[in-house]
Amino acid sequence: MTFRRLTRSRLGMSVVGATVVALVGLLSACSGQSYSCPDGNHCYGTVTWSGSPSGFSMQLTPVPLTSGDIFVDDEGWLVQNFATSCVYTFDQCWVETGVQNENPAYYGGTGTTSYFWASGTAASGYMFYYLGDVAQADFNNPIRFEINQDSKTPSTWNITISRPATGKVLYSPSCTDNPMTPNTVIEGQELAGTNGAQAPLAFFTYNKVIEGSKKSYRTSDGTVCKGQSPACAGPPPNGGWWPSSKPSQTSNGGIFFTDCC
Repeated sequence: MTFRRLTRSRLGMSVVGATVVALVGLLSACSGQSYSCPDGNHCYGTVTWSGSPSGFSMQLTPVPLTSGDIFVDDEGWLVQNFATSCVYTFDQCWVETGVQNENPAYYGGTGTTSYFWASGTAASGYMFYYLGDVAQADFNNPIRFEINQDSKTPSTWNITISRPATGKVLYSPSCTDNPMTPNTVIEGQELAGTNGAQAPLAFFTYNKVIEGSKKSYRTSDGTVCKGQSPACAGPPPNGGWWPSSKPSQTSNGGIFFTDCC
């Protein structure tokens, strides 16, 4: 989210899948862009959906990220906007997960591309959790990220990071004491700082919304933002739907992409 760090604080159809895998290996981020994405006003390449979700699922291809002077990430957020109980996080409660690289000089970042999750809650404000570096074998291969409300404890949100090809669960933490009612899902890239970040082309596929016990592919294209929110006046970072691969044009949730800078 815009205010994070302030308190610290088989792809789709075979042809499409093969094309995406090839492009991940061939394309990299455009270099040399200048940007101004300071704390309190980060920049985004994202797609947002509104509704009444209890969770979401997506497959993201992690890529080697370079932090720049602050950080860059690819991730997904489950958010309750206009949550007055979350006063310490600007009336937003949320849970997020993905991959990121944060400069070691900035609140003790690792300087490596790593798995993480974070939250904004009424009880604890903003909290960030490093899970572990992305394995070399995971780069440019789909990794499933899922956040879902616990079936027995509504204030608990279960995060699962796994390899869909094998079913192996890499991490399964939980966010507790967060009695939010989500109304928004966001997927994409967040950029903070002024220089040096690099994020090669990454893909978000098999995009699903979870509503109670129902899990279904996205059919709505959502709202795309590139740049500082809410103006979204343009990249960096870059984000959008791959040509002819919006959810409304496919049967498997669409193909969203990000890159920077």
